[in-house]
Amino acid sequence: MKLLASTLILLAFLGFLAYTNPSMDSYDQFINQRILDKAGQAKDPLQGMIGSVLGGVASRLMVQQTERKDYIIFSAYDTVIGNSHIRAIGLVNHFYLTEDQVFKDQALQSP
Repeated sequence: MKLLASTLILLAFLGFLAYTNPSMDSYDQFINQRILDKAGQAKDPLQGMIGSVLGGVASRLMVQQTERKDYIIFSAYDTVIGNSHIRAIGLVNHFYLTEDQVFKDQALQSP
């Protein structure tokens, strides 16, 4: 009986992870939000305004340069821009950066 209950709990948890595996559209929104956050931190108001206006276009271009590896319960994203990378893990509808050479952040973080 314990084995059956443990198996059902494990299957339910794996099903939850598979259901909440973020899509490429979610990654597009995540990148767009990163661009808007960085534009908001700009010291030059003109740079911030341009970043806000062009953030959606830039995020779509970045997503076109992204390779997604779907492992069913999570996904790995690798965006290549020139010689720089943004690498992230998508899990439970969140993205966790593992490497960010484009925006110069190197720590794990959640949106």
